[in-house]
Amino acid sequence: MNWQATLQLDGSGPLYEQIKRAIVRPIRESLWKPGDRIPPEHDLLRHFQASRMTINRALRELAEEGYVTRHRRVGSFVASPPAPTAILDIVDMATIIPSRGQHYRYERISRDIVKPGHELATRLGIGPDEEVCRVVGRHFADGEIVELEERWINLTAVPEAATLPFDDVSPNHWLVSHVPWTEAEHTISAISADAGLASALGCPAGAACLLLERRTFLDDQVVTFARLTHPGSRHRLTERFKPGSSR
Repeated sequence: MNWQATLQLDGSGPLYEQIKRAIVRPIRESLWKPGDRIPPEHDLLRHFQASRMTINRALRELAEEGYVTRHRRVGSFVASPPAPTAILDIVDMATIIPSRGQHYRYERISRDIVKPGHELATRLGIGPDEEVCRVVGRHFADGEIVELEERWINLTAVPEAATLPFDDVSPNHWLVSHVPWTEAEHTISAISADAGLASALGCPAGAACLLLERRTFLDDQVVTFARLTHPGSRHRLTERFKPGSSR
């Protein structure tokens, strides 16, 4: 393919934005497939008659938006599209990420036995002075952070969690494997990453993120409450349903 003929500026707006649109166009039109290499930066520099800083900014923002992946000393490549995740399923990242052919890794950030306070106690259906296990960790796919998991486990419902470190296995994976549940409640929100969340997710401050808050029940007892935050460029939700179905 003659990429020089494919990558054309549209003359509208700042040069780096025109370059971004020029690169996105063949990706959206499937002329460039996931894994295809983007022309090298020095070739783009000459083709667009742009500075190295302008080319770098365009590629950096395309990477942040999920269109390309950048590898130092190797180049930039068309990114794989975010894998769809069912809205109403309890998804185990330790299972779904390897099933897509990607390398999975979990990293625990912190684990504590704490008193939840009034707001979280209400969500967990317990008293504010009862202790819960709080675990914060990150899930990676091919080295990229795809989910920040903040979880509170009701120790009245799952007392064995009080002694588990959750250092190699995420609480979600352990709960799915060991604790039965009868019902789940999901609340989905679009949020912007503040400085702390951006640092935890490895995304720019102000980036669009998807927040899924989940309560899981065993009969009338809340087993766990979780806040699962995803960088918007690396995640999407999909649900298939039939006419007449209701939730």
